[in-house]
Amino acid sequence: MIELKLALRKIDQMDYRDGTGPFSITFMTCDRNRKTGGEIIFLESANKCGVPDSCKDREMRGIKCNQTGKRYAVHNRLMFTFNNENIYWV
Repeated sequence: MIELKLALRKIDQMDYRDGTGPFSITFMTCDRNRKTGGEIIFLESANKCGVPDSCKDREMRGIKCNQTGKRYAVHNRLMFTFNNENIYWV
């Protein structure tokens, strides 16, 4: 198991432009404004990317799938695994 703050620190080091390498992650989608989400997504190969300014103050990270190029804005508390380790937070 890995603590959320340690997982976030490692994610921040893995920028898609000059990162230390890809990581795997499992998270859930959620959009309260559009009332959509609830889909659990597993990415085998991902890197951190930027998020819109409106997301930065909401404890979110930008995650880019290296295989498809799709970008996701992921809330920190909706991340479940990082590099095949369960994430916990206190």
